[in-house]
Amino acid sequence: MKLMIASAIDATNQFFPLAFAVTKEVSVDSWRWFLTRIREKVTQRQGICLISSPDPDILAVINEPGSQWKEPWAYHRFCLDHLCSKFCSVFPGFDYNLHYLVSEAGSSSQKEEFDSNMKEIKEKNPEVWKWLDQFPPHQWALAHDDGRRYGIMKIDTEALFAVCKRFRKVAMAGGVMLLFGKLRDAFDVSFSSSRGSLNRGDVYTEHVMEKLEEFDTDSVTCVVTPLERDAFEVSTVSKKKKRYMGVVEVSTRGIVQLNDSTCTCGKFQRKKFTCLHALGVCDKLNVNPLQYVDDFYTLERYHKTYAATFSPVPKLSAWLEACGVPTLLPPVIEPPPPKVSGKFRRWKEIEDDHLEEDEEEEDGDDDDNDEEDDDDEEDEEDDDVDDDEEDEW
Repeated sequence: MKLMIASAIDATNQFFPLAFAVTKEVSVDSWRWFLTRIREKVTQRQGICLISSPDPDILAVINEPGSQWKEPWAYHRFCLDHLCSKFCSVFPGFDYNLHYLVSEAGSSSQKEEFDSNMKEIKEKNPEVWKWLDQFPPHQWALAHDDGRRYGIMKIDTEALFAVCKRFRKVAMAGGVMLLFGKLRDAFDVSFSSSRGSLNRGDVYTEHVMEKLEEFDTDSVTCVVTPLERDAFEVSTVSKKKKRYMGVVEVSTRGIVQLNDSTCTCGKFQRKKFTCLHALGVCDKLNVNPLQYVDDFYTLERYHKTYAATFSPVPKLSAWLEACGVPTLLPPVIEPPPPKVSGKFRRWKEIEDDHLEEDEEEEDGDDDDNDEEDDDDEEDEEDDDVDDDEEDEW
């Protein structure tokens, strides 16, 4: 049995589940049913971003006539990790340099870097470049995304399925019930937490405020140079702690247009709140940077995310009877073998050795009897050693 999960990212950059389903196999039909039910029961909002693997079954459903997962209803993007995995399966024989270039081309937020990586890929292996070129750049490359995915390039599968791991040895019906209860509890906790923050007068989530407060630390120095048409060139030097390297100085540069909420570093339009360069401009002009933060990060929106109520699951007797579905029984878990002491284990091994010798030898020579006597003497010596060791303990 397969577990299908649709999840979203909340204003604190955490996963929260939208829907889940259990299916016997993953196919075009099962994906069509799942994605259609999400549109019918979960969200009818236009303009959402759908991030998935480049699975052919998913692509077939999304590209069907009348699908509500195509533009302008939705914007389909690929998970970069899944795309790289697909690349490794299409081109066996792992090539670290090519894998690195594909990952860099997809995660770069600047089009110049994307073009440079693609050019190098084409020079090293034209077949890989041709395979990548079949996918529109906006589906897998951050530089061509136009801010639809809010900088989210990867699906954290481990975090996504973490809530399900503890139900592995539970019958399917019981596991679904436990999962439903766990999700309801998680929604209640987030709802109560956001309500407390709103009552304290907070406006934006802690995730964004921590990012904005990085500029106020003494570890960042900033030089702002005015340019034409309300643009500013910003150079920053920050001290960051790197693994195995200690504290190092990191220099960056960007051209900021506050009116357009853009920066050539790409982070302003990617994350939908001010980057380090834009914060430098806001500080120089004495402008509040919070006015450039997307409404998605407000506590009010975050609070509404978890305001949904969970209808109680009806009793099993009220469930609709399914046709052609096999009866799922709890798994049979065999008890572990009993543990034995060290002395008994040694005696058992010796006894098993004697039994094997008796089965293999049909003649029963006198020499064998002498050997058995010798074995008995050795066994007695071993037992004496065991007794001495026990006395020492």
